[in-house]
Amino acid sequence: MDQTAHQSMKTIRNRLFRNASWLFGGRTISSVFSGLQTVIVARILGVDNYGLLALIIAYVDIINNLFDFRVWETATKYIGTFWANGERDKTLSMIKFSYLIDISSGILAFMIAILTAKIASSYVIRSPEAYTLIWIYSLSLLIDTANSTSDAILRVFNRFKRIAFISSFISLFRLVLVSLMLLLGIGISGVLISFIVASFFGFSTRMWIVSKTIGENKLTGWWRSDLSLIKDHWKGIAWFLGNTSLAGTLKMASDNYLGVLVLGYFSGKEGAAYYKIAKTFVKLIRNIMDPLYEAIYPELVRIISSNTLRDFKKLLKYSTKTLMKFTIPVAIIILIFSGTIISLIFGKEYLPASNTLRVITLAIVITQLTFWINPALLAFGRPGLRTLVNTISTVTYIVLLFLFVPKFSYIGAGFAFLGFAIVRALISFISLKSSIRKEKERISKAQASVPHV
Repeated sequence: MDQTAHQSMKTIRNRLFRNASWLFGGRTISSVFSGLQTVIVARILGVDNYGLLALIIAYVDIINNLFDFRVWETATKYIGTFWANGERDKTLSMIKFSYLIDISSGILAFMIAILTAKIASSYVIRSPEAYTLIWIYSLSLLIDTANSTSDAILRVFNRFKRIAFISSFISLFRLVLVSLMLLLGIGISGVLISFIVASFFGFSTRMWIVSKTIGENKLTGWWRSDLSLIKDHWKGIAWFLGNTSLAGTLKMASDNYLGVLVLGYFSGKEGAAYYKIAKTFVKLIRNIMDPLYEAIYPELVRIISSNTLRDFKKLLKYSTKTLMKFTIPVAIIILIFSGTIISLIFGKEYLPASNTLRVITLAIVITQLTFWINPALLAFGRPGLRTLVNTISTVTYIVLLFLFVPKFSYIGAGFAFLGFAIVRALISFISLKSSIRKEKERISKAQASVPHV
C-alpha cells in the first residue's frame, strides 16, 4: 500500500512539474518580451510620461478588478468536475455560462471606466490628457475578460503547452507593436493602441485554440447548450463566483494598481513611475510562482476528493521548497545589486527606485512562502475563508498605504506592501491549520458512518 501511495505521489509530482514547466516556460519567454517592452517604454517616455502611463493602466485595471469574477477558478472546478463525472451536457452548459459571465463583467467594467474617466482625470490622476487615454485603454476591458474562461478550458483539458504558446506569442506581438509606435513618435496613445490591438489578436488566437481543444474532446456547440441543466448547482456556483469576485477586487493589493494610484494622488507621476518600476521588476519572481499556483490547483482538488491529506501536505511542502530554490537566488541578486540593475536597464533617472525595489523583493519572497493559500482553501471548498484572508490582508495594505505614502512617498508604498505580505503569511498558516483540522474531522465522520462488515 505504501508503495502504491508512493507511486501515486510520484505521478502527481511529475504531472505538476510538467504542467508548471510549460507555464513557467511560457511565462519566462513572455516576461522577457514584457521586460524589454517596459525598458523601451520607460526610456523613451521618460519618468513623467511613464508615470502618467502607469496611472492610466492602474486606474482602468482597478475598475476591471472591481468587476472581475475570476471565472477561471469557478470554471476550472465545475467544468472539470462535470467532465470527470462523464456529464457532457452539463460540461457544455458550464462553458456557456462561464463565457456569459466573463463577457458581461467586461461590458460592465468598460461602461464604468468610460463614465468615470472625466472624474478620474480631474481628481485622481490630475492630468487633462488622461481622459482620452482612459477611453482608449478601456477598450481592453471588452476584449481581455473572455480570456479567463478560455484559459480555464485549456487547463481542464491539460493543454498547458498551448497556454504557454499563447502568452509568449502575444507578448512578442505586443512588443513589436509598442516599439513601432514609439519609433513613429506617437507616444502614450500609441502604446495604449498597441495594447488594444495585441489584446484583440490574443483573444482571437485563444478562441481558435479553444475551439480546436473543444473539438478534440467532442464538445462542439456549447453556445447552444441549455443552462437549466446546471440549475441544481447554481447555489454552489453563485457562492463560488461571489467569493472569487471579491477576491478579484482584493487582488489589487498584491498588484501594482492600488499603490500606483495612491502614489499618483499624493506624490504625482514621478512617485508612481518609481514604484511601478520597482513592482515591475519583481515580476521576475512572480513569474516563477504563478505557473505553480495555476498548475497545483487541479492537483489539490484531486487529492482532497480522494481523502488523502498526507499527499496534500507532501505536495505543499514539495512545491514550496522547489519554489524557494528558484526564488531565493534571484532575490539575493536583486537585494545586492538593485541600484546597478536599475541604472543599467532603465537609466540613472530611475535610480531612486532602488531601495523600494529591495523592500518589495523581501515582500515577494514572503508571499512565495504562502503561494499555496488560495488553491489550498479552494480545494478544501472554503472560498469564504479565502475571502476573509484576502480581506484582512488587503485592509492592512490600504491602511498602511495611507499612513506611509503621504510622508515617505514610494518607499512608504514599498513598506506598506511588506506589511501586507507579513500579515497575509501569518493568516495563511493559521487558516491552513484550521482547514486541515476540519478536513480530518470530516474524513473521520465519513469513515465512522461506513458500516463494518
